[in-house]
Amino acid sequence: MRVLLLGHFSTVGDIESLEWAEAILAGEGLRFDVASFSEKVAEGRPDLLKLDQVDPRRYTHLVMVCGPLWPDFLRRKRLNLDRFGHCTRIGLNLTMVEPTAEWNPFHVLLERDSDRASRPDLTFLRSTARTPVVGLCTIARQREYGSAQRHSQALDHLRQLVDKRNLAVVEIDTRWPASRNSGGLGSPAQVISVIERMDVLLTNRLHGLVFAMKAGVPALAIDPVAGGNKITAQARTIGWPAVLSADELAPERLDGLLDWCLSEEGQTAARQIAGDAQAKLQSLDQEFRDALRLPPPTPLPRPRSFLDRFRR
Repeated sequence: MRVLLLGHFSTVGDIESLEWAEAILAGEGLRFDVASFSEKVAEGRPDLLKLDQVDPRRYTHLVMVCGPLWPDFLRRKRLNLDRFGHCTRIGLNLTMVEPTAEWNPFHVLLERDSDRASRPDLTFLRSTARTPVVGLCTIARQREYGSAQRHSQALDHLRQLVDKRNLAVVEIDTRWPASRNSGGLGSPAQVISVIERMDVLLTNRLHGLVFAMKAGVPALAIDPVAGGNKITAQARTIGWPAVLSADELAPERLDGLLDWCLSEEGQTAARQIAGDAQAKLQSLDQEFRDALRLPPPTPLPRPRSFLDRFRR
């Protein structure tokens, strides 16, 4: 016996349905191959066969897994089921578009929904592992720092960390107004409301760090300016340790800081920062009020121009 599992495999639901079927076949000690209707999907996963690589003679069973199915779709994919006439054909977790009395190419149909029956989606049978949810708040370049910019290196390291740790990422943009914001976030309230739902914020932006601290969310920050700049200075001022300069980037250091941010110690430390920062700023409102009451100023010295430096 050898089984061909065939499906769209273009959504996470398709993949979990496939994994369920693979587990059943492995438990039965059966050999199987997996093929995708989509060439692009097959190209992205070397273990998947393309339709033109499938030799029906190798199989005793054909199992179509998950998603909608109808005759014209198979015609467009140039899949002639007559070539699998010797196989036991099973439909698993499918949405049958046509009435089953008019078109049902399966010996056994365990559909998700059709005109004759419906079942809960197969993914309810799979236990899906949870992974940390992280916000990614970044900027690609800042011209004011010229040759000191290390933004691309910072972004590369953050992306590698996300892939390595299988983190669930939510892109968070701090630009304003909403027309410039990649996520359509139009106010500080909207930005912080998203950030406060994250487990950790990964950022190379100053206000990414600040808004995470305001929300009590640990931030793993990279200062993208060689030698450290405003992010480093702000982290030092508020007492937040999970910051690296672009000159200190190393995968093991990022891994260690991420572990600390996800720990109870890191979570507790993040919740304390905002209160401490507010205490340090306690006198600022009065200092500003006092500044507004100053008498008209005497002219400030005019900065010397470039040419003035060479004049006597």
